[in-house]
Amino acid sequence: MSSSAHARVRPKRVLLIDAVVWAPGYPAHSPFRDVASWYGRWLKDLPDVALETVSAEADFWPVLEEEADGVIISGSPRDAWNGDPINHKLIQVIASCQQRRVPLLGVCYGHQLLGRALGASVGRQPQGLELGNTPVSLTDAGRRSPLFSGLPDRFDVLSSHADAVLELPPDCELLVRGDFCPVQGFHWRNQLFGVQFHPETDPDTLRFIWSARRDSWRPRVSFDLDQTLDQLRPTPAAGSILRNFVVSLVS
Repeated sequence: MSSSAHARVRPKRVLLIDAVVWAPGYPAHSPFRDVASWYGRWLKDLPDVALETVSAEADFWPVLEEEADGVIISGSPRDAWNGDPINHKLIQVIASCQQRRVPLLGVCYGHQLLGRALGASVGRQPQGLELGNTPVSLTDAGRRSPLFSGLPDRFDVLSSHADAVLELPPDCELLVRGDFCPVQGFHWRNQLFGVQFHPETDPDTLRFIWSARRDSWRPRVSFDLDQTLDQLRPTPAAGSILRNFVVSLVS
C-alpha cells in the first residue's frame, strides 16, 4: 500500500474572526471572555474540523487566503455601518471569500457587515434594542437551506443588538424573519450567510456580556432590562446552525 494511502485527510479549517472589543469593566481573566469557546463547544466533537481563532485586528490574511475552507465573523459591540477601519478590513474579507467561493457565516455584527458589503442599508434599528429570547421563523427558502437543517419552522434564539440590516441585500434570499427585526437571516448564492441572532451564546455568557452595560442601558429601553436578562432561557436549537454551517456548507 502506498504511503499516500496512509496519509490523513487534513481537517476542514474554519477561521473564526473575533471582532469582540472588551471594555475596562469586564474581568480580564474571566472564562466568559473566551470567544473561541463560545463557537468551539458546538464543534468540538467533529473530528474533521479545525477551528482557528484570530483577532479582527490581527494580520490573518495569509491564513485566510491560503488555508481557510470557511470563515465565521463574530458579533461585536462595534457599529457595522460607520467608518471604523476594522469594518473596511472585514468587508474586504467578505469580498475575498465571495471571489474565491469560500463559505462565510456572519453573526450579528458579522451579519450586518455582510449586508453592508452586499449593498444593503445597515444602521440603527428603528424599533430599538432587541435583547433576550426571541422567536424567529424560517421562510420557505430557510426550510430548504442546509444551514437550518433539522430546525423547526419557528424556534427561539438569543438576541442582543441595536443595529440591523434594514433591507434584504440585492441578489440575496431571506432565510429567517422576525417580528421585531424582519431580516434575521439571509444568504447570497448559498455561499455567504448571515444571522442577526447569536447561535453561539448561552444565558450565562449573554448575562456576562451585559454585566458592564446594564446601568447605562436601563434608562434607554422601555422594557425591564434586568428581568429580561435574569430570565434568559437556553436555545440549543440555534446552536445547531454552527454545526450545519461547518458540516454541510464548508468543504
